[in-house]
Amino acid sequence: MEQTDQLILDTARRLFSDHGGAEVVNQAEIGEPPQKLLDAVMTAGLPLAWVPEEAGGVGGSLALGFNLIRQAASFAVPVPLADTMIANLVLAKSGLEVADGWAALVFDGGQLPTVDNGRVNGVVDSAPGVVDGSLLVVPVADEGLVRIATFAFHGLAIEEHESLAGEARARVSLEHAVPAQLSPVTDSMTEDGLRQFCALARACQIAGAFEKITELTVGYVRERQQFGRPLGKFQAIQHKVADMAGESALSNAAVEQAIRMLSECSEPFCGDNRVFLPVATAKVVTSEGAATVIRLAHQSHGAMGFSFEYPLQQYSRRVWSWREEYGSEFYWSERIGMSVANDICNGRAEGGQVWDIVSR
Repeated sequence: MEQTDQLILDTARRLFSDHGGAEVVNQAEIGEPPQKLLDAVMTAGLPLAWVPEEAGGVGGSLALGFNLIRQAASFAVPVPLADTMIANLVLAKSGLEVADGWAALVFDGGQLPTVDNGRVNGVVDSAPGVVDGSLLVVPVADEGLVRIATFAFHGLAIEEHESLAGEARARVSLEHAVPAQLSPVTDSMTEDGLRQFCALARACQIAGAFEKITELTVGYVRERQQFGRPLGKFQAIQHKVADMAGESALSNAAVEQAIRMLSECSEPFCGDNRVFLPVATAKVVTSEGAATVIRLAHQSHGAMGFSFEYPLQQYSRRVWSWREEYGSEFYWSERIGMSVANDICNGRAEGGQVWDIVSR
């Protein structure tokens, strides 16, 4: 990692630590916005991490941005940082003006709205990161190709709701909607490329949450006494912690491999076939690991893990939410299977070469 990237990550960690925490997350969930954290994140320029310097951004690498998303998830920051980072990168890649505040990519992995004669029609059922006043960045289909439209928050029919974790989600309806900006066709962007990129962002968030959940569990079983000795001295508890640590390590390895492969592509949203398998694998591994990590963490904590004041439940609910977004493990597993079957049918794998496909 470059020295500049590490400095940015260290700065973000201090910022999240100083202005975040379990109490801030809980207060945000009951309707008290974390204004200090919101201002600090925006002032530090973190939402512009992926935006090129010539467009007023940080000009950071893909690895920097994904690591920043993973780090933010390890603090359960109650601000739409990841969603704004992605929206700003989409704007930059489409040649449109980058948002000067919060932005949201109005895309949930489903079918794109369509554009015809400059008007957009369609519905996005569960767009993440849509908060009052944010710029809405909408990928739209134009005869099979992708363009990017932007809308003001109050210019559309929006039904706001929350995810299981209390994070902002919205149903956005577009009916003959006239965008504030509409990009030309973006040749370097495909619908599946957007889906893969967003799925990897969610996989990074899950991996970051796993690290924190494991840290919380290790700390708890060291301090909590039962029958005159710490819980961590019991072999059954040690096995649970070891299994959690293993799932966390596996998830982080899968995520890092996907980031490396995506970083080798010239365009992040192109949906390159070389990137599909590592991204799909990262989403499958992290989403499948959710069942094991969350179950073992709550078993180790007992009733304390469900307490509103204790932070474990904040991470559990986020992981349960993120694992379903932009394709669950079942969706991506099916696509991996179909991809391998297609390679076999097209003569690109024979005999032992099937293993080469699924392990490349």
